[in-house]
Amino acid sequence: MSKINKEDFFQELSFCLKEKDVVKAKALLQFVFNSDADVSVQKKTMLELINGPEMVVFPILEYLVNADISDSGIQDALYLLILDKAYNNTELTVKFINEGDKGVRLLFIKAVGELFLTEVASELQKIITEENDKDIIIEAINALGKLRVLDALPTIADMAKVPDRDIQKAAVFAISKSGITDAVDQLMGFIGDDDQTNIVTIEALANIQDLYAIDILANLLGSSDTIVRDTAIDQLLKLGEKSVPILTKSLQNTDEDRLIHIITILGYIADPSAVIPILDIVNTQPKNANIRQAAYEALERIHSPDTLISLVKGLKDPVETVRMSAARAVNKNLSIAMVAGLRNEIRKGSIKSRLLVATLIDSDAANLYEYLVKEDEFLKIAHDHVTGKADLETKRTFLRHMSSIGQKEFIKKVSKKSSKKVNAIDNQARIIVIDDSKMILKLLTNKLTAIGFRPITFDKPEEALPEILNKRPNLIITDLNMPKINGLELSRVVRKKYDHKNVPILMITTQSNFKDEKVEGMGQDDSIFAKTGINKILYKPFTDEEFKNAIKLFLKFN
Repeated sequence: MSKINKEDFFQELSFCLKEKDVVKAKALLQFVFNSDADVSVQKKTMLELINGPEMVVFPILEYLVNADISDSGIQDALYLLILDKAYNNTELTVKFINEGDKGVRLLFIKAVGELFLTEVASELQKIITEENDKDIIIEAINALGKLRVLDALPTIADMAKVPDRDIQKAAVFAISKSGITDAVDQLMGFIGDDDQTNIVTIEALANIQDLYAIDILANLLGSSDTIVRDTAIDQLLKLGEKSVPILTKSLQNTDEDRLIHIITILGYIADPSAVIPILDIVNTQPKNANIRQAAYEALERIHSPDTLISLVKGLKDPVETVRMSAARAVNKNLSIAMVAGLRNEIRKGSIKSRLLVATLIDSDAANLYEYLVKEDEFLKIAHDHVTGKADLETKRTFLRHMSSIGQKEFIKKVSKKSSKKVNAIDNQARIIVIDDSKMILKLLTNKLTAIGFRPITFDKPEEALPEILNKRPNLIITDLNMPKINGLELSRVVRKKYDHKNVPILMITTQSNFKDEKVEGMGQDDSIFAKTGINKILYKPFTDEEFKNAIKLFLKFN
């Protein structure tokens, strides 16, 4: 502001606006809208322009849009100026969305949507169908979606079918923002064979957030398409408590795979209102162990005193994964009544008592130990387990906990007895295990260490990928259904660097449509194997023998 005096400048600007002298006004503005300008002067200039006549201000907007304005506050003030002048000036607004500088056109098109100028909808449709500039087309689609004009829906829907991904995405989300009652049905028509289109469409469905859209998302959990299903899972998790009423209602009369997904999502959302519906599932004792396991994992995440009896029942389940999930839930939802029940069960010294103690130790239910060590039978069974069947890592973890509660004599007794023999195998094998369930990670770690391997574990696939890509593993064991990155997506990334012979991938899943266990690309859906390079699929729940046989396909051990 060194070339002219501030007071003189504003007097001149006021005069230009009053006399409607566009040429002189533009000349004046070059002194305040440059890299060296005073921000306070720029702000005051914007206020002066807001009060100026449209026929002067409109022509100089193009200059202002292209001016060197770095301050975000001034940029906001410029957009406010455009909004102010566009309001109730349809004729000039139409002129500026169709003619002139691209920057001005973009801002005025955006203003049409912000100001809900429905009378300009036909002009936006014309721009969408006739314009060649991608940025302008996308901005027009966004604005048209905000106008919620029923007649414009076919035009937007046509744009959702074009090859350009950015335009396609803008159109899909414009439909979701339209507020039109059949928007959900319109969006569902876009779900098909294209993964990227499916992802964008499901994200747009979640953006609607009404009960009908959420119900559709819940129905997509039953899709055989992994991308569709996992994207629906991610979006329901993001919706959180909003999705709980629909999800709990969906627990009734559904197939087993979808039921597992619903229970898992409810567990992650951890809304207490889901406890009773999940307990109802548990109390029916479903034959599918994966359903029972999912329920106990969910109950671990949702703290509630109402789970007491059902959790204790889970500790007696015939399937190891279910028992361990129940044990972790017991550890999380600890109560005096529960402790009393466990102590009475352990005192019996029966086979079930031994199974119970082994489960608590293998699942690292450390909160219970200080209450149970007063029972001689617990110490006896625990001693036998950690010096016998328990793997080395489980033994070490248990002894650390026992040390922290002062059980020095117990530790001495365990130390005197020789530790369990470890198979003489290639302990240097680098095995990466990925599963969003910490209980499953613990289970797989137990099984791998029992046969002599020390795996590297991750409960977040996005954290596992850098480790995998940085140093080649000998084997990857991964879950299928995981938040953010599922097992198929992870496998695709891995296969960009390693082929299926150099780095075999063993996928573990509850998903019934993957149940057929074939090796190296021969599965129930060959296209999935071909795209991802999965070597073998193991279906939960599995026996120790099945697991060992799967590992023997890729690694040698006794």
